Amino acid sequence: MEPIRVLHNIVLMDAGGIETLVMNLYRHIDKEQILFDFLVHRPQEGYYEKEIREYGGKVYRTRPFNPLHMREYKKECMNILTSHPEYKVFHVHQELGLWTLDYAHQAGIPTRIAHAHNAKTVVNLKYFFFLYEKMFIKKHCTDMFMCSKPAGEWLFGKQAVQDGKVKYINNSIETDRFKYNEQTRRDMREKLGVGDKIVIGHVGRFAQPKNHTFILDVFNKIHRMNKNTVLVLCGEGKLEDDIKAKTKALGLENDVIFTGVMDTSVLYQALDLFLFPSLWEGLPLTGIEAQTSGLPIVMSDVIADETVVTDNVTRLSLSNSADVWAKTCLDVLGAYERKDCQKQVTDAGFDVCNTAKLLQDFYIDRTLRARHAQKNL
Repeated sequence: MEPIRVLHNIVLMDAGGIETLVMNLYRHIDKEQILFDFLVHRPQEGYYEKEIREYGGKVYRTRPFNPLHMREYKKECMNILTSHPEYKVFHVHQELGLWTLDYAHQAGIPTRIAHAHNAKTVVNLKYFFFLYEKMFIKKHCTDMFMCSKPAGEWLFGKQAVQDGKVKYINNSIETDRFKYNEQTRRDMREKLGVGDKIVIGHVGRFAQPKNHTFILDVFNKIHRMNKNTVLVLCGEGKLEDDIKAKTKALGLENDVIFTGVMDTSVLYQALDLFLFPSLWEGLPLTGIEAQTSGLPIVMSDVIADETVVTDNVTRLSLSNSADVWAKTCLDVLGAYERKDCQKQVTDAGFDVCNTAKLLQDFYIDRTLRARHAQKNL
């Protein structure tokens, strides 16, 4: 029998947190039973597309969401959705997913999932569309998923979460890949050329929520107190050039390493502390990954409580100064001993094998139900 095909909707399958979560799931489902296809809205090829195709997945493209070209956007989306009656499950991960959910509703796709991944959004020209989405998204989805309570409340409202109408789906990871390994640590530190320095690190897209400018402020204070320190920033994004310019302005260009996108499972091993002062998050994969690798984390208290699954985490308010954050980082480093935390993370429900099996069963059940209903028409 042919595998069931599930259509996921994401802006672009690049190496961001949501995209990585979906790929973690894809790697661990039974691909003889389920295949993932993707509806994306950017012309360029995403980081994960080659891997998607290797598994037998397909990628469909439309123009980006643009309020000035909604008729064309709808036409392109509807052409894809109506041309593929094989899809019985449409799983939307992107912000501004209301419109594609509406189109899937019109196309007759019976299971339409709205998945809340963020607890806030950037205030820009599209912000009012986000507010409109929150008002009407429940009309067009059949199922509501969330990675954390704040994310669920942000998109679906407190009442829906309180009433149990929104299902938790843990942002799970391949814990085996991220568990602490001393040899990998030595190899990666040699590759980075950091010697015996204390390595402060951050993994995240260069975008407003990640608060890179404050990361530099904190590291600048740390470096003044201890010159034997280096900062490693992993990721890409629109604000990368701005952060590089600030690095130079602070005179830190020899003390900050920009790695671009890379395998973070080996990078975490080389670090000594994960600095995480995000302005907002849903439930960040990087927080779970860093804990699995045994890293101490100093993170902002706006990040969802569900992120804290080990005793490695110290939380601080963003109202505290960079001086306070820097001193806290050095205090944590002075008191912490690296340890393997894989079991704690797995026991908390964040191993991807468990989540993949849960979603696989859900997708199969909904598809078979839809096919049965179709036969009885």
